[in-house]
Amino acid sequence: MEYEELINKIHDWAHQRKIDQADPRVEFMKMAEELGELSGAYNKQNHERLVDSIGDLQIALLIFCQLVGVDHKKALTAAYQEIADRQGKTTSAGVFIKQSDLEKKN
Repeated sequence: MEYEELINKIHDWAHQRKIDQADPRVEFMKMAEELGELSGAYNKQNHERLVDSIGDLQIALLIFCQLVGVDHKKALTAAYQEIADRQGKTTSAGVFIKQSDLEKKN
C-alpha cells in the first residue's frame, strides 16, 4: 500500500470515529503512552509488540498532525532534510537498554 493510500485510510478511520475532532491533547497523551509501550517492548526484545507499538505511535502522530494543522508528509520531509548530511551515529543513552547489555544477559 502506498503512503497516500494508507494516510487516506487512516484519516477516514479517524473521521468515522470522530477522532479527527478530538482535543489534540488526547492524541498527544496517546503518543506518550505508546512511547512507554515502545520502550517496554524494546527492552523485553518483544519484536511483535515493538512493531505494534510503532504502528500505534505513527497513527497517533498522524492524527495529532491533522488536529493541530501540520502536514505530516511535509514534517517528515523537513526532518529528513535536516539530518540528511549528518555524519556519525546517535547515542544509545536514555530509557532504552543498550544492545550490548542485552547480549550480556544471554
